[in-house]
Amino acid sequence: MSAGQWVFSACQTSLDRMYKKISQTGFTLVELMVVTTLVAVLVMLAVPGFRSFLLKRAVLSAVDAMMTDLRYARSEAIKRSTRVTLCQSASGTNCSGADGAWVNGWMVFIDANGDGTFDAGEQILRVQQALPSITSIARPAGSTRRFFTYQATGWAKSADETLVFVPTGPAPDAERLVCISNQGRPALKAAGAASC
Repeated sequence: MSAGQWVFSACQTSLDRMYKKISQTGFTLVELMVVTTLVAVLVMLAVPGFRSFLLKRAVLSAVDAMMTDLRYARSEAIKRSTRVTLCQSASGTNCSGADGAWVNGWMVFIDANGDGTFDAGEQILRVQQALPSITSIARPAGSTRRFFTYQATGWAKSADETLVFVPTGPAPDAERLVCISNQGRPALKAAGAASC
């Protein structure tokens, strides 16, 4: 190899290396548009199912909060050997008299005189604020109980109630039914159940 050929070969190798370093990699506009379109289609397919999932979770969370507080009121009545009431309450400082106001929240308190209303000197044990994504918590037909009072024995006399938890938006099988027995024990029915 002559000196000229060697210099030319060395220059060609250097130029190839420089070209590889400065050549850019990436997506073409067509590739980017195809990926963007696919992502948009997948999002459009997933959003309704995800919304339905979130509504079902909100209903189950509300049901769990209600059942937990009913059990808590019962256990506190037994533990403290006194009457404990769970009543509708939007403010968390007094019981609401409106029918079907469970959706606005509730409170658990020691009900010394057992009248189902919060009086001066009675102790508030727990407060639940309004639950997000819930439209109503009420009896399917007729007026809904406004409070449940547990005796020191753990029984809630004549507490028989059916509460339907309804989400704010349409979601198949999102509504759930909670049946409260005559003794005050709550039970969650399977999705789609229409009665206790």
